[in-house]
Amino acid sequence: MSNPPRKKGTGYETEIVRAATGFGLEAARTPASSRYDIDIRGGTGRIIDGLATRPDKGQSLVTIRLEDFLHLLAHHGDGARLEAKRYKSFAHHTIFEKKFPSKEG
Repeated sequence: MSNPPRKKGTGYETEIVRAATGFGLEAARTPASSRYDIDIRGGTGRIIDGLATRPDKGQSLVTIRLEDFLHLLAHHGDGARLEAKRYKSFAHHTIFEKKFPSKEG
């Protein structure tokens, strides 16, 4: 693969798939024609839209809707520690909202 950005993206997708399968989840990269890069299946059948990001040197983060996050906590029994920031414009939101439009409209 001679395209460095494409190679970087493919490597990150593979990294996420390996991490998910390490947790016992069924995960696979999707074809380029798919709307999503990765498909992860859990036991409940519930699907949560998320945006996975990682700087070149740093940890991976997944952005999901607050209601989905709270649902996970309520049904899994875990707690959480959150840092809350509100911005006029934030790159993660722009990317997430273009890919996953609001469920309300």
